[in-house]
Amino acid sequence: MKVSIAIAGLFVSPAFCYLRLPHRGQSAASIRRNKFTIQSPAGYLGQKPLDLDFPIISKDRTPLTSEPFSIDDPKGIRIHPVDERVCKSGSRQLTGHVNVTQHKSLFFWFHESRRDPKNDPLIIWLNGGPGASSLMGGFTELGPCMIDDEGKSTVYNKHGWSNFANIIFVDQPAGVGFSTVTNDSYLPYTAQVASTDFSVFIRRLFKHVIPEFASHKVHFMGESFGGVYFPSILTKILDQQQSLRELGLPDPFPKVESLVLADALVDWATNMIGSYRTACVQRPDETGVEGQILNKTACEVLSAAIPDCEKLGNECRLSMDGPTCQAAALVCDSMGESFWDLARAGERNPYDMRGDCPDRDLCLGYFEKRMIKYFNQPHVLELLGLPNTTVYHDINDEVNSRWSEWGYDTVLPVLNRMTQILEESDVRVLVYNGNSDWIINTAGALGWMDIVRWKGNGEFRAADLQPWEYTDDDGKKHRGGMTKQAKDGKLTFASIDKAGHMAPNDQPIALETLVRSWVEKKFSPSN
Repeated sequence: MKVSIAIAGLFVSPAFCYLRLPHRGQSAASIRRNKFTIQSPAGYLGQKPLDLDFPIISKDRTPLTSEPFSIDDPKGIRIHPVDERVCKSGSRQLTGHVNVTQHKSLFFWFHESRRDPKNDPLIIWLNGGPGASSLMGGFTELGPCMIDDEGKSTVYNKHGWSNFANIIFVDQPAGVGFSTVTNDSYLPYTAQVASTDFSVFIRRLFKHVIPEFASHKVHFMGESFGGVYFPSILTKILDQQQSLRELGLPDPFPKVESLVLADALVDWATNMIGSYRTACVQRPDETGVEGQILNKTACEVLSAAIPDCEKLGNECRLSMDGPTCQAAALVCDSMGESFWDLARAGERNPYDMRGDCPDRDLCLGYFEKRMIKYFNQPHVLELLGLPNTTVYHDINDEVNSRWSEWGYDTVLPVLNRMTQILEESDVRVLVYNGNSDWIINTAGALGWMDIVRWKGNGEFRAADLQPWEYTDDDGKKHRGGMTKQAKDGKLTFASIDKAGHMAPNDQPIALETLVRSWVEKKFSPSN
């Protein structure tokens, strides 16, 4: 059944992974109250069927397009080496821009491995948003250096993932972070366009910038809305590789060994259903939160909404129709209203339930302020070889809003792409999630992993969660979280105790251990 909804007023997508708190007058739930009467605990569908019309996104909201840059053309590439003055990394660094069209250019920051750059694997990291700079991961989570508390300099990160891998952080889609467009009319707002651009980027990068790494094993790792980006990018590449094989042409892509999804959005309905266990079941050993997050009344309302969210989520997955999935997202988002109330009051942080939200805005203000201050310093821009007129933003709000208002990719699940990756490639998949994260929660991650279609589905469902451990700097062992897998690690899940949305920042030793063992094919429930 095709379901759609008509609403009056402003639509605020619930699927932003870096979301400035919706004001109550702008929230999806309050907008719905203009149309629905919310009284019965039986939920929306218990009152009346959803037989309404959703306004179709205007076709005139189309970004300008331009032809992709030729892969063989070395023009349109700027390479700028940097040193310890801009990032205390302990290894060689390169930054630069790669034009993917005449009007779009993607910025990258490459760090060689501290251990063995000639033989170590290569991680390509994306943050989410949509519209978030991947330097957030590079300078506040897993990179070789971290911005200091004052936002003036960097400090060496002894648990950075360059201890065991080469790493590239990419600002994408075009217009995000230090990436550029000639004007905003070229800003991508769909996974299809962003994936096409990234496909061009990666081929030009390995041909002209780091050709010596083309034979290395590559690991795609995406956080938050990266759960939409990288499955879309990877399936785009898989389709292109298949076409090349059929034509008997050489494959210009590097070997992708694995996909790692970090507190990543894959299916909004299962995520919101998972919010009940996250906020209403006490698990202090896992979350680091004493007591129940939401009160009894709020949990009863949330519980009653689950069947409607589940029903509409199923209809969305079957139809993959934009308005149907937007309807499902609106209904499922109502389950989060009580938590958003706490966040708006500054009492709880949706990215880490252990903390509060003093800025009552993004709730990541501590990271955001440091990054904006650091990268807009004139001497940093000069060291990066960028014009002094450059203005860095950690989140491009225009990109963020266009993905919701001009398209449906913030509400469409990517389960079909995960099926293609699991069934039609030899790419291993690791999904990890911080147990203190509410906005993309552990229960929701396990929820979509239980329903994704592939031949290992039954084995994964039947597998029991088992603890995994790591050793701290003093040689003491700790439980890192719980894990399970299927088909000898083809699909693996790992939770991270007492970690939020940005888990590598919260538990750096645990995450270094987990990811190192993953890329070295040593991670398993028994090890």
